[in-house]
Amino acid sequence: MRAALLNETIYIYELRKTTSDSGAKKAEYVETHKIKAYRKKLSATLGSGINASEDFISNTLVFQVRKYTFINENIRIKYGAHLYKIISLDLQCDNTYLITCSKFNE
Repeated sequence: MRAALLNETIYIYELRKTTSDSGAKKAEYVETHKIKAYRKKLSATLGSGINASEDFISNTLVFQVRKYTFINENIRIKYGAHLYKIISLDLQCDNTYLITCSKFNE
């Protein structure tokens, strides 16, 4: 992958246990990393008989990023003003990941 293609910035959020001032413990997503990514375009036909009228492709994004050890299916990605959960994490032969993610409703 060419480094010039990495023109988008995404933020990685991991689930961490935090303690409030009152001592209550809760689990919440905390920003841990800021990485560069390449946003791939989605077509209106997604294969296997699904077309744009049956699936909301505006809520689905595909990013290509370098392979990092902290990237797994349990993280959340912030792109723009929205949080996305990872649907698919595909390791490519050039040590990059193709990350398919869907908008996460908070």
